[in-house]
Amino acid sequence: MIEMNLARQLHGTSTKNIFSTRSFVVLGVVSFLVVVTASWWWIQIQQQELEYLLQEKSIQVQSLTDMHTTLNQLQRYQEEKVLLSESLQVIHAQELNKKQPMVVLDGVSRNVDGLDIWLDRVQIIDQVVELQGQSFSLQEIGKYIDVLESQQVITSLPVIEILDQQGRDREKLFSFMIRFALGPHVTT
Repeated sequence: MIEMNLARQLHGTSTKNIFSTRSFVVLGVVSFLVVVTASWWWIQIQQQELEYLLQEKSIQVQSLTDMHTTLNQLQRYQEEKVLLSESLQVIHAQELNKKQPMVVLDGVSRNVDGLDIWLDRVQIIDQVVELQGQSFSLQEIGKYIDVLESQQVITSLPVIEILDQQGRDREKLFSFMIRFALGPHVTT
């Protein structure tokens, strides 16, 4: 008979199995620790990136808010510019309307000097000027009208009425009326 010691083989196999199992457990634990460490590291990187992106978003939102504020200010400035421009045009028109009568009165009074005419009445109503006067000579009335036109006091077609009558010393006395508009339109 042959005897065999099976206990040794069992005992030897059991030690190898335990060693093998321990290796797998240690390898599993190490792998688990590597995965956990790598995951933690990746999560930290992702959180830092998220924080950076949130900060960038906050900066961009603030920049956008500033741009909207600036845009609103520009729109208000444009509206104010339009209102100011309209006001300036109204003021300019009013100033022109105030200057025109002064220019007309200055031109009417200066151009009488040296002529044998005199003015009885000067009237300005709604941009229409009416001059009434007298003279002993029709030529002097014509010279006066020519001077007013050359000095650009009269800028539109004038209406002229001339009446003759007897003066005190049997001389003819001519009464005249000149009507013209301050603008470029024709008066009747």
